[in-house]
Amino acid sequence: MKYFLLCMFVFTLYGCGVYLEYPPIGNNMQWKLIQYNDTAVYRLAKKGALIDSVVDMTNQDVYYPDDQQSFMLLASKLEPGINEVSLDFYSEGKRKRSNERLYMVSDVEPLQVELDDYYILKHDEEAFTQGLLYWNDYLYESTGLVGKSSLRIINPENGDVIQKLQLDSAIFAEGMALDDNILHVLTWKDGLVYQFNHNLEQLSVHSYRQEGWGLTSVHDQLVASDGSNVLYFLSNSYKVASTIQVFNHRGPVHYINELEYINGMLWANVLGNDKIIVINPSNGKVEVEIDASNCINRHRYPDAGVLNGIAFDADKELVYLTGKNWPHLIVCRLMSFDKSNN
Repeated sequence: MKYFLLCMFVFTLYGCGVYLEYPPIGNNMQWKLIQYNDTAVYRLAKKGALIDSVVDMTNQDVYYPDDQQSFMLLASKLEPGINEVSLDFYSEGKRKRSNERLYMVSDVEPLQVELDDYYILKHDEEAFTQGLLYWNDYLYESTGLVGKSSLRIINPENGDVIQKLQLDSAIFAEGMALDDNILHVLTWKDGLVYQFNHNLEQLSVHSYRQEGWGLTSVHDQLVASDGSNVLYFLSNSYKVASTIQVFNHRGPVHYINELEYINGMLWANVLGNDKIIVINPSNGKVEVEIDASNCINRHRYPDAGVLNGIAFDADKELVYLTGKNWPHLIVCRLMSFDKSNN
């Protein structure tokens, strides 16, 4: 009731602006950096002016500061990444709005793990791998490049290609995911997503407005990447239903590529390096970084591209990894991450 009464007496708060005392302006003028355990401090510019109430315009929460000289906003109320914080400050029946962009980094320093216990299977070095998954005792792989895009069924025991389907020569195929016993295959910039059955028979083609990179399924919902630090949760019609930003303790993690959902966490390749990040899908925080750089001898295989391809056999708890034009598949047991140091 008090909020509605205040709204009846709203005026522009001339001479009594609001400023953000903390965090201070940094090197980037587009936002202000804040840590998870920090507190943002707002004050009124007019000396002696008291803050009667503050309304968060995002969720309409109303705050009545105990110390009317300042307003404290806990950073833990924000999401990792860039937050558009819009607050209305009321003082003496007048209002002043504050719009700030607060960039919050994760409070979790990722656990560092080196992949050193694995065995290898052969892999077609002509395969420009974009997606990899395990289904019905077989590995399924999507490969890219215009004129060379394909889908393959691979024997997970020896790496033999059992079946190969050459895709439309005009498209650049990208990541794929299994959902409702259908293979969903993205394209890079073609604005299309294809559906196939387990025999690689095409079922349908749909429009897709995002740039296609990686794809996986989380609780019967498709999750896609587009090379940024944003992951997109898609509707049944491939429209964006919601998003999360992916951040570690240093900032945003860009160039997220191939995705795989493993035991409640999102595993992701990052274009440009041979590390896999393990993301908490509820908040976008990177909890683990897996270094797989020793899985490929780049002096011996100079044409091998980046690590790209993650598949999981849940029954045997085996993880399959490969990369673009890699000579082999990596097979390892699912790791148990000790996060006691975090």
